[in-house]
Formats: sequence, C-alpha cells, structure tokens
Amino acid sequence: MKTKKIIICSISMLMLSLAITSCKKSFVEITPKGIIPVNTFYNTEIDIKSALTGAYSSLRPIYNEQYGFGELPSDNAQTYGESEVLYGEQDKLTWTAVSTNLQNAWARFYATIAYSNIVLDHVNTPVMTAANRNGYIGQAKFIRALMYFNLVRMYGGVPLVLNEITSETQAYTYNRTSDQEVYAQIEKDLTEAAAVLPASYSGADIGRATSIAANALLGKVLMFQKKFTQAEPVLAGVAATVGTLLPYDQVFGFGKDNNKDIIFAVQYLGGGFGEGNTFARSFVPQPSGTTITAVTGNSNNSGTKDLYDTFEPGDNRLNTAIGVYSAGTLVYYYAKKFVYQSVGANSEGDNDWPILRYADVVLLYAEALNENGKTPEALTQLNLVRTRSNLAPKLGLSQTDTRTTIYHERRVELCFEGERWFDLNRWGIMVTTMQAHKTNYPSVNGQIGNIVSTLALYPIPNRERQLNPKLTQNPGY
Repeated sequence: MKTKKIIICSISMLMLSLAITSCKKSFVEITPKGIIPVNTFYNTEIDIKSALTGAYSSLRPIYNEQYGFGELPSDNAQTYGESEVLYGEQDKLTWTAVSTNLQNAWARFYATIAYSNIVLDHVNTPVMTAANRNGYIGQAKFIRALMYFNLVRMYGGVPLVLNEITSETQAYTYNRTSDQEVYAQIEKDLTEAAAVLPASYSGADIGRATSIAANALLGKVLMFQKKFTQAEPVLAGVAATVGTLLPYDQVFGFGKDNNKDIIFAVQYLGGGFGEGNTFARSFVPQPSGTTITAVTGNSNNSGTKDLYDTFEPGDNRLNTAIGVYSAGTLVYYYAKKFVYQSVGANSEGDNDWPILRYADVVLLYAEALNENGKTPEALTQLNLVRTRSNLAPKLGLSQTDTRTTIYHERRVELCFEGERWFDLNRWGIMVTTMQAHKTNYPSVNGQIGNIVSTLALYPIPNRERQLNPKLTQNPGY
C-alpha cells in the first residue's frame, strides 16, 4: 500500500488530513493512528476496509459533541460556569453564522461523507467476494445517509455530494440542494443498504451497521418528513424483528454496550488509546470535583429542573437517566446514563453513544399509528414503553391526548440522547415549548435569546459561504 496521506475535504474544500483510527472492542482491532492511500491506490480489499474504518472512526468526534445541537438548545439541558465558553451559544439560542461549533460540525459531517464516497467509488476495483462487496456498500451508504440526516435536520437543504471530490475546482461547483432532494437520497441509500446488509453480526463484527439499523433509520427519516403512511410498515417490521424492550437499567451502564435495545451505536474504547469518549468530563457537574467520577466535570450538558420534574412519580427510568448533585443550596442534574465510575483520570470513557434504540423505534411506531388514525394500536405500542418503566398504561385516549403522551414519553425515554431539539422542531412546537421553558424558569433562562421559528435551522457556516459564495444563507441569519 502506498503511504501518501489522503486529503478528506468538507464541501468548502476546507482541507482535513484525517487519520484512520479503529472502531473498537468489536469489529476492528485497536491500531495506531495511520494513513490511507490516495484515490489511485484503492486496489485491494484492505484499502476499502481502511476507508470504511475511517468512516466509522470519524463518527466518534461527531457524537462526542452532538448533544450540543440536539439537547442543549432544548428544555432538557443547559450549561454552567466555564462550559458556557464552549456551548453557551447553544444553551442560550444565540448562535450565529460564525459559530465555531457549527463550522466544526459541518466539516465533520462532510469528512465522514467523503470517507463513505471513497468506499462507494472504489469498491468495485479490488477482487473480493460479492458478499463482502455488498457489505462494504451497505455500510458506506448507511453512514452517508446518517450524516445527511444530521445535515438536513440542522441546516435544511445542503450540497449533495455523492462522489469523491478530487479537486478544489470541483468542490466549488456544488450549490445547496433542496431538503426534499436530500431526504430522497437518504431514503434511497437506506433502502439499498437494508437490502444487502445482514440482520446481525457475531464476534468481532458486532457493532457494524445492520439491515435492522438501516430500516430503523429509514423509518425515522420518514417520520421527520411526516410520511406517516410509509413509515408505519417500516417501523412495524423493525419492531417485529427486535421483539421486546429491555428494562431501562439494563440498557445503560458499564459493560452493557451492544445490548438488544441498541440498534446502532458509535463505538468507543477507554484506556488511553485515544478511542474513548469524554461524556463524564462533559456531563458531570463542575462543583462535584471527583466525587462522582475520577475526572472533574465541565457541566457542558447538565439537565434542567424542567426535565427532572417532568418524570412521573414511580417512573423507574429517572434514577438511571438523571443524577442529582447538591452543593449548598444549589442542585445540579446530570446525564447519569452516560457517566460511569469506570472512567479513569485520562477522562476516556468506554461506553458507546446510542444513535438508534429500540425504544425510540417503538415510540416512533406508536406515533405513526396514531397519526394514521389507529390510536388504539398506538396506545398498545406506547404502553410497552410505559409498563416496562413501572408506569400505568394509558387507555382510551383521544388521538390528540395520545399525541401529547407520546411527546412526553419521547422526552423522558430519550433524554440527553440528542433527540429533543429535533423532535420539538419536527412537531412544530419548538417556539411555544421554549417560550414556556424560559418563562417558567427565569432564574436560569433569563439570558436565552429571542425564540423565533427561524431557529429551527442552524445557519450555514460563514466560512463555507466565503469559500463557496454559491451557498445561500438560511432565513433569519
């Protein structure tokens, strides 16, 4: 294999020399950070696997901070103290087109897409079995679809890059594509991925994208477009395949990664390899010092009293999901579900980040049924989540009341997992929900900016528009 570095580019051709890292405990051995060959040297199956490894590995920094876009702007989470320097804009809804966090997110998404495109553009060159080739194609399309799903939810219509970019001139030819076209490509990628991927893996391959993951994400993508009729059978199929929900305290905790409820997760590995997460350091309240874990927290993603109070009495998810730390008269809430005692002084956590969970699918399925006028069937699915959480089932509700209950269940079940902000926006209730949150908790929310509908989309980063003036800006920025 040649040893030239490959240059992975964001759509603006912001040059990113990305190194290969492993995808952890499961399907790739821990290897030193290295290099992969330029496009003309993809002549072996190992080269293709290296590029696919790069795609998986590049998910780690994305989801190590994705809560900043899916939770912090919502009524679920907030920042404290020094962490406001890093994430205050997300917490206070005051981000702008020059926000560094938004630029970094954009570049990381497109870098991961670039890895996927390399696989897809070159996978037919080397000699390999048809099964292996289909597996690489399916996984690359799944990862590309996941990245475009993040992009379209955050920015709306974006440049749709489906092949390897080999020159700066080529990069500047891309305009923004409509959100409908982006969603159509996501659906195409996931449908094709589901058709060739296996339903499960064993041994060292556990953790790779499966056909179940592709269908689960496809169902979610359809729900975000309000395609309830199309989403229902897709989600029903996933629900029938997975079967039953695990108790909540068996989903989260040390050594519980890749369990039955986890359909797809970003794989991390602690121990000083540079493969771990920083969830403990990010989520633990700063005033707690090392009383919760071996690392002092930054309070980047602290829970709100609003979230804590919304759990119903007797909901056994509360003690697993949210930790409480008191310092004098101050009370701090934190994402206990992602904070384990096993984190060492090097701050690297071993636990994975769930992107798709079975409970998420069940609640989406309930929502699709309800929106399709099948409220009794929707309540059956909803109550699977409630009864496993030690809550009484909901019976005989109207479609409107069932909808409200589903909104509540998604909030508490998926808290801190990067879903709340996107759910509020797809439901069209972001403005009213956040205005109420700001009014009801003025002591901590007084600095929240004007809550307007245009916040539903983040701005196209200024740097991208400077490098490619063809990119138009979102309204409100």
